[in-house]
Amino acid sequence: MTVDVWSALIRGVLGFAHSRAGDLTGSSFKDTGSLLASLFDNSPDGTTKTRLGALKQDVNDLKPLVQQIADAIKGKINDAKTAVTNMANELGTDPFTIEAAGRAATELAFVLIAFDEALDLIANKLAEQEPAGPNHDAHVTEIKTAIKGIDEPWKKPFSNLAGDLTKTFDAFCQAVLGVDKAGSKLATQIAWSRPDKRLALTLQSMGARRMGPLGFDGASVEAFFAYKTDATLGLALRAKLQAGLRNDKLLEKIIPGEAKTADSNPVAINLDTHDGLTFGEGKDKRLVLPVRFSFPGIELREFAIARPQGKDENSGRIDLMTTIAGKIGDVFGVVTEGGGVTITWTGGDSAIDVKPKPPPSTGVRINTGVVRGGGFLRYKEDTKEYGGVLDLQFARFGITAIGLIGTDPFSFVVVIGVHFLPKIELSFGFTLNGLGGILAIERTLDSDALAKGLKEGAVGQLLFPENPIDAAPKILDRLAQVFPPRSGGFVIGPIAELGWGSQAGFLKARLGIVLSLPDPKIVILGAVQIGVPSADVDPKLRVVDIHAELLGEITPDFFLIRVSLAPSKLAGLTLSGDLGILIQWSGEAAFAISVGGFFPKYTPPPQLADLRRVAIELSPPVKWLTVHAEAYVAVTSNTIQFGGKIVVSADLDVASAKAWIGLDALFQWSPRFYFVFIVDVGIEVKALGHTVAGVAFHGELQGTKPWRLEGKASVDILFWTIDVPIGPEEWGEKDTTVAETVNPLEIAWAALTADSAWTPQLPAGSDMLVRFTEFDLPLLVHPLGSLEVKQLVVPLETDIDRIGSSPVSVRRINLSSPKVGGHDAMAVSHSLDNFPPGHFIQQPDDQQATRPDFEAFPCGMKLATTQVPDFGGSADAVYEWNTVFPHQTFASNRDKWILDAIARPVMRTSAVAAAQRLRDNPYQQVTRAADDIIGMVDPGLCQVCLKSDLKLVAGQPSAMTTTAAAQFVMANRAMEQALELVSLGVAA
Repeated sequence: MTVDVWSALIRGVLGFAHSRAGDLTGSSFKDTGSLLASLFDNSPDGTTKTRLGALKQDVNDLKPLVQQIADAIKGKINDAKTAVTNMANELGTDPFTIEAAGRAATELAFVLIAFDEALDLIANKLAEQEPAGPNHDAHVTEIKTAIKGIDEPWKKPFSNLAGDLTKTFDAFCQAVLGVDKAGSKLATQIAWSRPDKRLALTLQSMGARRMGPLGFDGASVEAFFAYKTDATLGLALRAKLQAGLRNDKLLEKIIPGEAKTADSNPVAINLDTHDGLTFGEGKDKRLVLPVRFSFPGIELREFAIARPQGKDENSGRIDLMTTIAGKIGDVFGVVTEGGGVTITWTGGDSAIDVKPKPPPSTGVRINTGVVRGGGFLRYKEDTKEYGGVLDLQFARFGITAIGLIGTDPFSFVVVIGVHFLPKIELSFGFTLNGLGGILAIERTLDSDALAKGLKEGAVGQLLFPENPIDAAPKILDRLAQVFPPRSGGFVIGPIAELGWGSQAGFLKARLGIVLSLPDPKIVILGAVQIGVPSADVDPKLRVVDIHAELLGEITPDFFLIRVSLAPSKLAGLTLSGDLGILIQWSGEAAFAISVGGFFPKYTPPPQLADLRRVAIELSPPVKWLTVHAEAYVAVTSNTIQFGGKIVVSADLDVASAKAWIGLDALFQWSPRFYFVFIVDVGIEVKALGHTVAGVAFHGELQGTKPWRLEGKASVDILFWTIDVPIGPEEWGEKDTTVAETVNPLEIAWAALTADSAWTPQLPAGSDMLVRFTEFDLPLLVHPLGSLEVKQLVVPLETDIDRIGSSPVSVRRINLSSPKVGGHDAMAVSHSLDNFPPGHFIQQPDDQQATRPDFEAFPCGMKLATTQVPDFGGSADAVYEWNTVFPHQTFASNRDKWILDAIARPVMRTSAVAAAQRLRDNPYQQVTRAADDIIGMVDPGLCQVCLKSDLKLVAGQPSAMTTTAAAQFVMANRAMEQALELVSLGVAA
């Protein structure tokens, strides 16, 4: 029978590991006392050894205080012994398979895990004795590190091994690696990385070699056992890479975002029980060769071969890459990483395709007497996008450019700024610091992405950024988020940097006004920085350092301003918070101004939903005490809101305390005056993370007719918690005031009979060619147009409860079928406009604060006399025009065209004329194509659906206002829990 050499080798290695694990559980890991004795004997003199000795003695004396940890360690020891027994059973499997080897390796992992967890138990027990103090955490870490650093207990089974135990291992190392008596070096060469869960044994190592310009940095061979995910045995060939020229001061951090180049030891070839034979490491299995090609001033290093994973894994593609570093004295330096060629061959008779592989990153530094600065260029293969940052300083000005170019499909965006050195003085201390612009093609501006990044300084990263080369990767990522690709997109606008304080520069304001198409909107970008003694000095030296970022947006639907305080300080106090202003006139109209957010139970407009509280850290200069204060104030169309909170915390490591008091208030004045206060106050004391004592109260007060109180008080003492509910309690007289009943029919009649309520509408796509002078003429309507009549005092076709605070005598007003010249109008449609629903419809107080401020309701109608235009007889006309050239002396030319009888039928039967007729008459029925399945829905509408499958409720329209939907739900109380309101439209 053929012997599987690979299985036999694995079995031999596992057999040797089993014998060592058995020796471990029979000596230093035999019981709790043996483990503590081994740790004590090999621990250096000091606090850790003293505490180990005391713990060992307490365990030997069977003291009750240490019985719990002794039992816990005993449990880990028993787990290890069970794993050793199971491992022996797997090794005895006949025939021995790779699957059996995997199970045996897993049991070996259980032995190591049990030993490691036992050490953690001991380390934590010793750390509990560390007294409180400013260095408590550092001392605890030192104790735990010291315990983990005692390696004699687990290395002992590998020391002084008998010759028969290492005979096979010695023979293998002699035959394959040429290493004599490898077994005698096991205890000194073996290493255990607990965080990586990896046991490694260095078998052979080769030093550096050099032959002229070609250098070999060295290599090593190691055997390893890894158990972080799957238990794996294997051999690894590691390549040693020296820093070389990359360690030069000019080049060491030329690629932004990378750590200083240092010697490394990556895996080149790997053979293990999980993946078999693999090359390199990382997601692309990159094989790095330990060679360098060096000349004076230039170096080629990190020659690598990679086979991509994922979708290109089986494409026949191989990447050949290298890193090039070069410098000319201290004047010029360049590093390009990962550039090379891509070779693709699918096999057979197919041609070998060789393409250049752009380097993922390239950095440049320049430092001459006239020019200094640098640049960074990157390429992202997954998006096929190039990005670059350039920053150059000349004698009297500086240039900063940030750009992205997408190649598939094509798109680009560039932000360019020119700094003036020195600043240009204007007047009254103001200066012009820089000018520039933004241009994007086939890209759009994502306002949401920009708004989310305000608190992180997104605007400052894009407009005249400080140290752009060092932050290049983050800046390019931000640029890609704010200006994503979009077909047909176009963005353009100027940017400028202004200052105040003359050349000292107490204030710097970076501003930009950007037009974004095809969805038209104007975006205002701003970043303001206030610094004392100057905004240009190192931030550590500033007494005042305030950063505020601004985003303004003007669209066909709304006007929005958001201001966010980025990390700021005022005389050592940390400031943060947001401000927002929204005026929305389309869909669910809204108005809101907020500094620091909104009342907790109020549902704000989505554009202002994530505003942060205005906060200030008042903490004294001690680490254990913090004082945090925050506040907000907001005004909407129907409410005033304000509130704040103060939190004082003290943390002494083993014990902590916190006290807080908070207040939130909302005042609403329509349809009746109403307010609500929320109070939250308390204090708690903790020890070792558990509450020792505490008192808290959370209550809500509403008023004034009637007054209503509801809340909860709680008391914590050690392991007991007592909750005392309060209310709900009501007192005082209820609001029984009844305003005078009004008749909405009379109010609507008066509004509809006013001349201003009647408006003629031109046909779609046409312009007014003649405008009559203002004489007493009757209302004139275009024959193909329509007539609109509307009023804005009462919503129609809707059940209402009141007008303001006055009850109504008639709940619903409907318009009857209109007559035109004594005949029924052939085409009628509703006119819609925005009304505040709370002004007309009774709503619970919570809905009054959370429902939209305005909704669209019927308010009139549009009517036309006919669906099909009635054309009269034909008539001939002569068209002529005069061509005039202003400021010219020669006579004008008069041309005459006579349209004969053929002109009319030709022009009326053309496709252009047919389309124009459809546009001119909006009431003409249009037959839609069968595949026209996409339709636009007005924002602010919704559907009433079933929660179980989100299907439309039978008999309900596919789109209705929020008020109509809410009224349907209230009318069907039995189904209320099974119904769901689903928002529609672009504002959903």
